Amino acid sequence: MAPPLDLESQLNSEQLPAVTHGDGPQLVLAGAGSGKTRVITYRVAWLVREQKVDPGDIVAVTFTNKAATEMRERVEKLLELYPLPTFVGTFHRYALRLLRRYGERVGVQPGFAIFDRADQLSLVKKALAEEGLAESAYEPRKMLAAIGRAKNSLLDPEMYESQASGFYEQKVAQVYRRYQGKLVQASGVDFDDMLRLAVKLLSSEETLRHRVRERTRYLLVDEFQDTNHAQMRLVSELAGKKGNLTAVGDEDQGIYRWRGADLDNVLDFESAFPGAVVRKLERNYRSTQNILSAAGAVVEHNERRRAKRLWTDAGDGEAVQLYRARDDQDEARWVVNTLQSMRPDTPWSEMAILVRTNAQTRAFEEELVRQQVPYELVGGVRFYERAEIKDLVAYLRIIHNPRDNFSFLRILNRPPRGIGKATRELLEKRADEFGHCLWESLVHAEPSSFPPRSAKALAGFRKLLEELQNARKELPLPALLDRLLEKTSYADLYRQDDSESKAKLENIQEFLTAAQEFTEQTSWTGEEDLLTAFLDHVSLVGDIDSWQPDRGVSLMTLHSAKGLEFETVIVAGLEEGLLPHFNSSDEREDIEEERRLLYVGMTRAESKLLLACCRRRRIAGRYQDQLESPFLAEIPQDLLEISESPDLFYDQRTSGAYAFFGRRTPAAAEVEDGAPGGLRRGGRVRHASLGEGVILDLEGEGEGAKITVFFDRVGKRKLVAKYASLELL
Repeated sequence: MAPPLDLESQLNSEQLPAVTHGDGPQLVLAGAGSGKTRVITYRVAWLVREQKVDPGDIVAVTFTNKAATEMRERVEKLLELYPLPTFVGTFHRYALRLLRRYGERVGVQPGFAIFDRADQLSLVKKALAEEGLAESAYEPRKMLAAIGRAKNSLLDPEMYESQASGFYEQKVAQVYRRYQGKLVQASGVDFDDMLRLAVKLLSSEETLRHRVRERTRYLLVDEFQDTNHAQMRLVSELAGKKGNLTAVGDEDQGIYRWRGADLDNVLDFESAFPGAVVRKLERNYRSTQNILSAAGAVVEHNERRRAKRLWTDAGDGEAVQLYRARDDQDEARWVVNTLQSMRPDTPWSEMAILVRTNAQTRAFEEELVRQQVPYELVGGVRFYERAEIKDLVAYLRIIHNPRDNFSFLRILNRPPRGIGKATRELLEKRADEFGHCLWESLVHAEPSSFPPRSAKALAGFRKLLEELQNARKELPLPALLDRLLEKTSYADLYRQDDSESKAKLENIQEFLTAAQEFTEQTSWTGEEDLLTAFLDHVSLVGDIDSWQPDRGVSLMTLHSAKGLEFETVIVAGLEEGLLPHFNSSDEREDIEEERRLLYVGMTRAESKLLLACCRRRRIAGRYQDQLESPFLAEIPQDLLEISESPDLFYDQRTSGAYAFFGRRTPAAAEVEDGAPGGLRRGGRVRHASLGEGVILDLEGEGEGAKITVFFDRVGKRKLVAKYASLELL
C-alpha cells in the first residue's frame, strides 16, 4: 500500500493550494522552474488518494510525449499504482483515442493512417500540380502552413473557401480542397485534422459529449500558453465553462504563436471560465538569482503578460557572461573553449548551446568536432523520418490499411521490382475512373491492361502484400517485421561496404528493436491491435522524444529547448536579425514573442548562463556586419560580465575604443560628436507614442540626423531628430 501523501513537507505555500483546489476552474501561472509538473502530479495523486476520485475519471494533457511520460511515472510512483488508469498524454494522442473509437461519426474511416509533415508536403505538391500552380510561385511549405492555420481555426475546405479574401487566399482554398480530397482518398488524417475532427465530434454529438465529460471529471492541462484555438475548444468541450479544469501555464514562455498558439487563452482565462481562481508560482527551484533577474529584466518589457517576479533562495550565483565575438567562427571557438574549461567539474550532458535558427548550428558542429567534444544535435532528421524507416512504416501502413494510397505509391517499386512511372500512372488513372483506391485497382486489374513485364511485377507485388496481410493475423509485431524484411529483401538494398549503407542497416535493426520494445511495454495494456497502436506511436513521436543528452553537449534551437534544463547554457547569435529574427522586426506581438524566446533560453540555465554575439557573420558566403540584439540593452549592466574578442572591430571614431553595434564599452558610451540632444548609441529613450527603446544607430548631425531606435513594443524605427522628440532615460 502506498504511503500517505505528506503534502505539507512536499509542497511550498504557493503549490499547496493549487494541488488541493476543490471543484471549478483554476489557472496556475507557473514561472520557469517553479515546479509545475510537481503541482500536476501531486494534484492527480491528491484527487485519487484524498478525494477518492476514480483515476479513470481524470485526464491530464500536455504537449510532448517526454513530458507525459515523466508525469505518468511520477504519479504511478506516488500512488504505487501500475499501470495508471488515468489518461496522461498529448492533445493529439487524446484526440486520436477519440477518433479511433468514434471517428466514423465524423467521416473518418476505420484504420485511418496518420500523415506526417513529409507526407503532407508531398500531398500539397500533388495538389498544386493538379491545380496548375507552380511551386515557385506558391511555396509548398507556406501553402501547408496556411492549410494548418485554417484547420486550427476549425475551418474545413468549404468554410475556408466561403471566407477567403484576396487572390492568395483563394488559391489556398483551391489547394486546401484538393489536398483534403487526396487525404480522404488515402484514408488519412494529418495532425491538425486530429484536433479539428475531435472538436467536431464532441460539439456535434451531444450524447457522446455528455458521456465523455462524465469520464473527464477532472481535466488538467499543462503548458496552457501553447494552446491554439482548436485545443482551447477541445478543452472547453471536455470541461465546460464551470468544469473541474486545472490549467497550468506561463505566458512568459509562450513561443509558438507562429504555429497558432494563442496567448489570450491565458490572459483571458477568467472570461472563458467564469469564477476561475488564478494562482501564481513564483519561487524558482532551478536557477540562481542573477539568472532569474537578467531573464526577468528582459521579459518585463513585454506588455502582454501578467506581472510576476521569480525568486530563489539558492543565492545570487555567478554573473551572466556576455562575449562579443569578431565573427561566427570566433564565436564558435569561444563557446567550445569555454565549455572545455568547465570540464571535468561539469559533465558534457549538463551543457547546452542554444541558437535561434538551425542554420547557426554548422559553425558549432565543426568546432565541436575539431576539438573532439561529443555532442547531440537536437532537431535534425528524426529517426522515423529517415527514408529507410519511412519505407518500412509504409509497408506496415498498407498491411494495416490497404486503402492508404500514399503508402501504396511509396512502396510500389521499393525495392525496385520493375514497376515504372507509366505503369504507376496507368494504375492511378484506373483508380480515378472507377472510384477505387490503388489497392482495389490492382486487385481488379486485368493483366492484359499492362505490358507483360509490368503485369508480372504487379502480380508479384499483389501476392507479396496478400501474404503479409495474412501474416499479420498470425504473427506478433516483431515477427511480422522479420517476415516483411525476408519477403521483400528490403535490407539487401544496403548490403554494401560503405558508411551510409551500414548506417541505414543499423537504422533498420534499431526499428526492429523499437517494435520489440513497444510490444513489451504495451503487453500489460491488453491492446488487441498492436500494429495500429505501434503506427500511432511512430506518428506521434516528436524531435525531443528521441533526444539522448548522455551523448554529449546538447546543440539545439531555442524552440527545441523548451522544457529542458542544464547546469550551463550558452545562448549564441544575439544579434538583430537573428534574435529578434528579421521576420519579426515590425509587429509588437512578434517582438514580444522573440523576447519570450530569449527568456525561455536564459531560464534553462541552472548555475551558469553565457551569452554571445558577433560583430559580423558570414551569410550566403559573404560577411555581413551585425547589430547587437537590442534585448541585451534590457539586461542591467550590474548583472553582466562582459568580454570581447581581442580582434573585435576597431573604430577610429571612438578614440581607440572598440565599437559594437548598438552597445559600447563604457569608454565609448559617451555623447557622440554632433549628436542632437545628448543622444548616443546604446542609450535608452522614450517616445510619446512608440514607448521606450534603445538607440541602435545615428547618422548625420544636428536636427537633420537620422536616429535608428529599437522600441520595446514595436521594433525598429528610423526617425529624424528634428521631429522625434525623444526623451533621454
